[in-house]
Amino acid sequence: MLRATFASLLLLLLLIGPAQAQRYNVALSPAPAGFTWQPLPASNAAILLPEGWYYKAEAVKGAATCYLTQQEIGESGEYQTGLSLQVVRKAKAQTKRPAPEYAELLMLRTGFGQGQQQMEKASSVEGAWHKWTVCYHDAPPDADARIVFQLALANAKTDTLYLLTFESPEKDWAEAWTLGQVMVRELALDARQ
Repeated sequence: MLRATFASLLLLLLLIGPAQAQRYNVALSPAPAGFTWQPLPASNAAILLPEGWYYKAEAVKGAATCYLTQQEIGESGEYQTGLSLQVVRKAKAQTKRPAPEYAELLMLRTGFGQGQQQMEKASSVEGAWHKWTVCYHDAPPDADARIVFQLALANAKTDTLYLLTFESPEKDWAEAWTLGQVMVRELALDARQ
């Protein structure tokens, strides 16, 4: 019964969360209380960074990835609660598929691994932007259960893919998602790049 109540509450939080998600080609407004804007120069984007959180960026095999995490990322690259944003430019040259097609293939498989259960899935198209969201419960046999929210944004005009993942241990999800939904909703992208 408690698990069903938690699942219902989680779905409600997801549905009222990033309903109006992402902003394109707009000037940044002042950051809400408790956040600062973190520019993502390699991505031509900006995202809200909660106070006390950490930022790290890296580039591997032609894809820029940034991390905004509650815990400092050590040498292992692990963290418990946080957001990662991977940007793949010229997706077709790297994946043999245009960004929207590749993003859709990625998201079709999301949340179906061992110990995973999809909780929510949605997709939409707005002009050149193709968007998919998936939220799933991940309970691997050798680790604590966690909730994962993934967002794939593909710009058909520029052939750019943005893959955003926000995750937290299940026991901390409700509190973590109060920050995560703001970060996801307010992600600012330069759609001309």
